[in-house]
Amino acid sequence: MKEETKSIYLKNLGIKIVSVLLAMIIWMIIINIDDPYKTRTFSVNVETINESALQSVNKVYEVIDGNTANVKVRGKKSVVDKLEASDIKATADLSDLSAVNAVAIKPSLMVNVSSEVTLECDQVLKVSLEDRASKQVKINVITEGNPQKGYSIGECIAKPNMIEVSGGESAINQIKTVNVYLNVSNVSDDFTKRLTPAAYDSDGNKITSSTLTFSYDTVKVSASVLEIKKVPVKVKIIGKPAEGYRYIETNCLPKEVEIAGRPRVLSNISAILIPVEISGMNSGSRKLEQDIMVSDYLPENVTVLDEYSTVSIKIVIEQMFKKKIQIALSDITFGGLEDGYEAIPESDLSNIYIMVAGTASELKKLNTKTVNPYINCRGLDDGTYSIRLQCDVGDECEIISQPKVKVRIKKKSSDNKNDEENKVSATGKPKATSKPTPQPTQESTDTGDDDNDSGADEEN
Repeated sequence: MKEETKSIYLKNLGIKIVSVLLAMIIWMIIINIDDPYKTRTFSVNVETINESALQSVNKVYEVIDGNTANVKVRGKKSVVDKLEASDIKATADLSDLSAVNAVAIKPSLMVNVSSEVTLECDQVLKVSLEDRASKQVKINVITEGNPQKGYSIGECIAKPNMIEVSGGESAINQIKTVNVYLNVSNVSDDFTKRLTPAAYDSDGNKITSSTLTFSYDTVKVSASVLEIKKVPVKVKIIGKPAEGYRYIETNCLPKEVEIAGRPRVLSNISAILIPVEISGMNSGSRKLEQDIMVSDYLPENVTVLDEYSTVSIKIVIEQMFKKKIQIALSDITFGGLEDGYEAIPESDLSNIYIMVAGTASELKKLNTKTVNPYINCRGLDDGTYSIRLQCDVGDECEIISQPKVKVRIKKKSSDNKNDEENKVSATGKPKATSKPTPQPTQESTDTGDDDNDSGADEEN
């Protein structure tokens, strides 16, 4: 039985072996025709590993070539066609940097496949090395956009307000500021946001070095939104100008400014008062024109809008001059006479003067008619008096010298009334009048004159 079985397997053995080999060859041909080998090239981002090898020697790197690599993948068409770039990983081991700061890029497959594939990459990653540096920088909050009408952005607080920036020494040396940008468009209430910091140079350009890192990835910024109120600006003059000069006025532009604050605080502000010292100043003083910071005169927690940050003031001080004005007889009136009394001038009124001090522009307006000369006879009985001549020179001028006029006050006589009128008319002296003339207010060198005192001295 054994012999029969053995003879069956060994019979035509050569033919059987050749048949098996031929079948395998035919099978391989069929497979290769149906699912051939294929090569595809993928563009893959290169990942660096073992960066700690550089940090340990206080170095930082920046990739100058090889951020992406072309990886060739060869395998069965059915397998290769299913692969994507994300299935392939390309790494560069920084601990293997060569003397020329280059390292080979090694590809690997991140997914399992049904048949073997080969990956090939002949590129290298090139980097530049420099010393590592760091610095502490204050965070600036810069607002973008505009809040709702009637509102203003108040204080914006960044937490933390200081941040450490590390990186290549050349990049660190360029840093001027670290900014975060806060969008405030159409806001009307306080709010908080988290923002990403960025470094900028002295020209305001963003520093894009890949070596830069921040001690905080984001910064918390809290913004207060304030109400706006428009208030007038008032200038308070303190002191007096130099002798021989007079303060005239102060011009201020703008006359109103917009301030921002909490409603409760703004309700107590009706104007901004700016005190200005003019003691000893004259028309040529340098400080007649000044630009003043409004914020210096605001209470705590109140701000001024940027476009109103300063006001310009111009102080007008003019030199005082003296003018001698001759008083015409025909322009003098007698006022304040009691009923039934008349005034008869006994002084020579053809050559009397007053001396007035004032600015050139004001003195130019004064003459014998505009000063309204009069003699105040109020409360005087029969008798002869020496009465000071009164004149109206306005509030801007000052009488520094004024004469006294000798006047006789007596009761009217019905018999000689017409004679006296004719006498006054003939002599050129003014007629007496019982109608009082309004008495002006002015400073006088004769301090004895006031509204209740005629300034008259009775003569015997």
